[in-house]
Amino acid sequence: MSGQGHLVAIALGLPVVTAIGILLAARKPNLREAVTLTGSILLSVTVILMINRYFDGVRFEFIALELMPGVLIKFSIEPLGLIFAFIASLLWPLSSIYSVGYMRGNKEKNQTRFYFFFAISIFCAICIAFAGNLITLFLFYEGLSLATYPLVTHSGSEDAKQGGR
Repeated sequence: MSGQGHLVAIALGLPVVTAIGILLAARKPNLREAVTLTGSILLSVTVILMINRYFDGVRFEFIALELMPGVLIKFSIEPLGLIFAFIASLLWPLSSIYSVGYMRGNKEKNQTRFYFFFAISIFCAICIAFAGNLITLFLFYEGLSLATYPLVTHSGSEDAKQGGR
């Protein structure tokens, strides 16, 4: 970890911790949705903090894993990625508030699964925004494709399944 790499790790970890919290609160809808909203707000605050520090001249880099010599899962912050992360992190709490009303109002089934995969999708989006090399971008772009499939097919209707395919 170099520079302010711990903030990158926190931004990447918050959606994962939120997803785990969603699973743990599966039988308590109010708690599950509180976990979702709390995680989403904390991510927004973290990204805003990163923006402030970036414009103060702080550079961010985080090497998560070395797959083999010279092949890294690496995250670094650049202005365009920071804008993307900012937009995603601000939309997560807003869309979560909307989805709580929508899911409860329509008495949707498998709400825990929906919120879990939404959090994993946000994780992948933040990883894409902060990708420090092409292999990291590729891996998490593919991960985003997989994580959004259950969101597209959530209703279980034939139209949803066809849309997912």
